[in-house]
Amino acid sequence: MAPFVSHGGELHLSNLGQLSLLQGMTEKGASLRTTVRGFSMTPFIRDEDVVTIAPMSGRPPRVGEVVAFSHPDCGRLAIHRVVACTERGWVVRGDNCPEADGVVGIEHVHGRVVAVERGGRTVRVGLGMSGRVIAALNRGTVLGRWNMLRLLPRRAAGFALRHAQGLAAFRTVGRRVAPGFGIAVASEADREVVHRQHNPFMPYQRSAPDPHVTNWVAKVGPRIVGFVQLTNRPEEGSGWGGHWLFSLSVQPRYRGLGIGDALTQVVVDRSIADGAPDLRLAVFEDNFRAVGLYEKMGFERTTVAALEPGFLEEKAASGRRRIVMQKRLGRNG
Repeated sequence: MAPFVSHGGELHLSNLGQLSLLQGMTEKGASLRTTVRGFSMTPFIRDEDVVTIAPMSGRPPRVGEVVAFSHPDCGRLAIHRVVACTERGWVVRGDNCPEADGVVGIEHVHGRVVAVERGGRTVRVGLGMSGRVIAALNRGTVLGRWNMLRLLPRRAAGFALRHAQGLAAFRTVGRRVAPGFGIAVASEADREVVHRQHNPFMPYQRSAPDPHVTNWVAKVGPRIVGFVQLTNRPEEGSGWGGHWLFSLSVQPRYRGLGIGDALTQVVVDRSIADGAPDLRLAVFEDNFRAVGLYEKMGFERTTVAALEPGFLEEKAASGRRRIVMQKRLGRNG
């Protein structure tokens, strides 16, 4: 039977919705082709790879196979590798996970991964004979140590880049030689990309445009590298009325190049055009880089009495406190 296809668009489901669909498909002997999210099977199955899940067809899982199963603890759908067989069932574990998920009975196994696609190409490493080798390595600590060593150069490079981004010389040179970027009002497709960047495990839900919200993205070529949001709501008792800057973010490798400044200035300019007396934002007080950016852009710390109880509750729960910063607006900004 041909794999399931959603013609003319995409079918967005929650984790439990995907599980229900998979169960229904495999019961009918059909395969399911779907995009996976997450990093638990890296590097053999990566975030946003497309996998084809075929029914077990009455046979038990084999060591080395990647199976789709209901997690024994929480009941959620997961796709991990069988690393061992016991009298009670099969031990499954993600290739990039420090521990196994536990023993899974046959009643919780809903299918096996028979194909992996990445960028339109078939990925063969990780299935078949190589899957059995990976399972053997993953029964101990060899694969986990290899993953740590594999990521070590990237982590070192990331640490060096973060340090350099804080240097004035890097920012000066980087802004001269880095590729140019553009800023535009975010389209629906742009908002979906940003959502997937920041919430990789949550389906994107399309909704009607909010007249009180404007979103912008910064792009280097076709790549979205930054995002910011302006809300403009009537003054109300909640404390969030007026013009507020939210969700300013820049992809790590593009920080220090003036993108955050430009996105902030877009929000400032729009607020001035709206005739707003001021522009506010909330930021964690220990986010020193962001606080420094906002201070450079003319924001000062202030207090919104209606928000203080909520901020104190957040600090009690998480250990971090948000503060409000405000920029007085006028003809000259």
